[in-house]
Amino acid sequence: MGKMTRGTSWREHRLADRMELGGTTYTVDLVGRRATGVQGYRMTVVFLPHEGGDEVEVSLPNAASTAEFHRIARELEADPDRIAELFRSSRNG
Repeated sequence: MGKMTRGTSWREHRLADRMELGGTTYTVDLVGRRATGVQGYRMTVVFLPHEGGDEVEVSLPNAASTAEFHRIARELEADPDRIAELFRSSRNG
């Protein structure tokens, strides 16, 4: 697992290569994007299904800096139960 970058306006960190959630296997990434009117990075956890189907996106509070983005990525990567809870909360509306 590791981070990938796409320039200074985009941050991406792989949280899990393979995570079983709700009977489907997902790859899970944390994505941070700079946006107009947003201090720091707008953050989203993206669940990409291995067998096709719709991806699931869960918005998180903004990260004020690159350092905060990386801190949150480390915390989430170390806490698969929290990732699973984010997924479940997206399914419950």
